[in-house]
Amino acid sequence: MSERIGRLCDELRIKLHGMDRRLEALKSNGVATFDNSQGVLESRLDRVEQRIYDNRVTVEAANVRVKAWLAEKTAEPVPGGALWTERHESHLLEARADDAEAYAIAVFELATAAADEAALAVLQAILARNDADVAVLCETEPL
Repeated sequence: MSERIGRLCDELRIKLHGMDRRLEALKSNGVATFDNSQGVLESRLDRVEQRIYDNRVTVEAANVRVKAWLAEKTAEPVPGGALWTERHESHLLEARADDAEAYAIAVFELATAAADEAALAVLQAILARNDADVAVLCETEPL
């Protein structure tokens, strides 16, 4: 495996590990909903919203890279990899590999952003459910 591919794999592994940690934390938070106060849940919601806001430039750039890569792939009727290999046009193969690596990183950045959006949605749902449960309790219990 080339050094560049090794670095790419390490970067992707780090991103996946971070995404997995956030999803596991969210899952355990969802299970312990009634043990948490409204303030704790709102604090977590704020942190996720801030992370989404902080990553917006990265996500926008990743969207541009993915769209460009896909547009290039649909415009290229027949991949030239085999022909380039036969002709020993390594610079073209190297450029294609660089593009594929950039595409892979961009897709993982989008996946990480999607996981953050999912965490945000779950926290919003938990808070909304808590509000609904409190409203039902207030209706059923006399003051």
